[in-house]
Amino acid sequence: MEYVKNKDKTFNSLQSTINYATNTDKTEKSFFVTGINCDEKYAFEQMNRTKKSFNKTGGVLGYHGYQSFKEGEVSPSQAHEIGIQLANEMWGDKYEVIVTTHLNTKCLHNHFVVNSVSFVDGKKFNSCRQTTAQLRYLNDSICNEHGLSHLDEKPSTKSGIDFSYYLKSDREYKG
Repeated sequence: MEYVKNKDKTFNSLQSTINYATNTDKTEKSFFVTGINCDEKYAFEQMNRTKKSFNKTGGVLGYHGYQSFKEGEVSPSQAHEIGIQLANEMWGDKYEVIVTTHLNTKCLHNHFVVNSVSFVDGKKFNSCRQTTAQLRYLNDSICNEHGLSHLDEKPSTKSGIDFSYYLKSDREYKG
């Protein structure tokens, strides 16, 4: 939570977020940068083209998330592969996504920059408790597949979300 409160780590423009995520000093000279449904070199332009084609150039322009791993638990290649798998399962059928793996800290971590507008149908991504539950479930499932640790879901009566509804074993939930 402290991460997202840090003004040096959060941005108010899609371009600056992509620039931060793809920083060559953090991604081994861009070796660990992958575009899903877009070319990582032209992601900003492609995401904007999608927005313009559906006349959705205002409001939320994109989403920036991250996924971190326990220190020493994964190699850079494995971290990046897991990030790509998560992004493909969560957003790959409808959204342009940049996945980067940062190697500049003790804990390897992935960044995801997701276009807010679907290139398929022009619908905006709905970032809400349900999609957060879906993302957490996909992350935990993928980490389990790879024998990695993850945070245990804490039951919450305040959220009003029945996590069992979103936590399908076949990972086919598409909200």
